[in-house]
Amino acid sequence: MIFGHIQQPHTYAYLPAAFKQAIHYLQQTDMQSLPVGRHDIEGDLLYVNVMAFDTQPAEQKQAEVHQEYIDIQYLITGAERIGFGLENSDNPVAKAYDADNDYYLVASVRDESEVLLAPGMFAVFFPEQPHKPGCCIGQPAALKKAVIKMHKSLL
Repeated sequence: MIFGHIQQPHTYAYLPAAFKQAIHYLQQTDMQSLPVGRHDIEGDLLYVNVMAFDTQPAEQKQAEVHQEYIDIQYLITGAERIGFGLENSDNPVAKAYDADNDYYLVASVRDESEVLLAPGMFAVFFPEQPHKPGCCIGQPAALKKAVIKMHKSLL
């Protein structure tokens, strides 16, 4: 997991070119106005899903895990708590792998940690790292976020 803010380039200046390209996209695009849905950057290799929804209590959510894509979760508006952990065979699978959508769900994450996002912040989750986005901080509230999907082959 990598944690940063797009206005602090010194914190991600050393990352590979694909990460810099993704962050540059976030900086150069009017994310507030970008409509909900998928927007291609480099076809299926690098694209962004924009979504708007209400956060939920963490205990009502399950963690997602990807095998092919790296997630760059970027908060546009609102506040968000994301639970995350390391790959662990003790994490009980709640939904089998869906290859078309590149995810499976786990019911719980052993030794779960959390990160809190404010607008402009991003968190990067690598394949096989379980993460539970969209959790509320306090009460459920509306948010808008972008998730850049980066195929692992770009690294």
